[in-house]
Amino acid sequence: MPLLLVYSLAGGVGKTSLAATLGRALSSQGEKVVLTDTTSRGLLPYYFGERELRPGEVRTFQPPAGSPGVPVSLVTYDAASMGDDERQQEVLTDEILRNGHGNQRVVLDLSSGSSWLVRRMVELHPIVLVPMTGDMNSVISLQAVERVFQSIADRDGRPLLPYYVLNQFDTSLPLHLDVREVLRRKLGDRLLRIAIRRSQAVSEALAEGMTVVDYAPDAAVSQDYMDVASWLRSVSPPSKAESPGQQWSQQ
Repeated sequence: MPLLLVYSLAGGVGKTSLAATLGRALSSQGEKVVLTDTTSRGLLPYYFGERELRPGEVRTFQPPAGSPGVPVSLVTYDAASMGDDERQQEVLTDEILRNGHGNQRVVLDLSSGSSWLVRRMVELHPIVLVPMTGDMNSVISLQAVERVFQSIADRDGRPLLPYYVLNQFDTSLPLHLDVREVLRRKLGDRLLRIAIRRSQAVSEALAEGMTVVDYAPDAAVSQDYMDVASWLRSVSPPSKAESPGQQWSQQ
């Protein structure tokens, strides 16, 4: 089962909006996705109209009326609270993977406090996507992020190398263009050619309890997210559904 881990060391780079909107973009393309928020105080459920956090409960959200796609499943956990308790880590990892049974992809919104999940899942060869913004903080933090993942290897000794995507990108700002060039020289093909442009519609959509691909489907930023979803499907195709027409139900 394909795994997408959306990761960042610091806040403010749009990690949760990326995880939520990519999940919805994949859903709009017919993929049955389970979104997993690894902090019990995260915003992920709010992108799907939920106003109550229910840690550990898998919920199913229908697309807005008239919007394409299949329902999205979502669950939140407090992974950071596990600390170094290996037994609790093992139980939670198994539960996250079990939630994906019968679906086609698991998307995890990971904070630095839940990095241990990456080590537990490295043998499943997940795709890791790190959002970066067009400022010097991204350039400075890049080395730290790379160190995190160079220390995580599978049983054959191959490190888990993440992909990066520029988020909240503005081509009219020289600094953003300079940062993109620096990251491109350092990362090569691991920096996606697709950049998610800056748009007020993303935060407006959250205020309305939805992702931007439903709030403003014709906006350029919505196409950016759809393009990232298409890239993901090309490098990590969805698993086959267990049976045609199978419906999701809330657990």
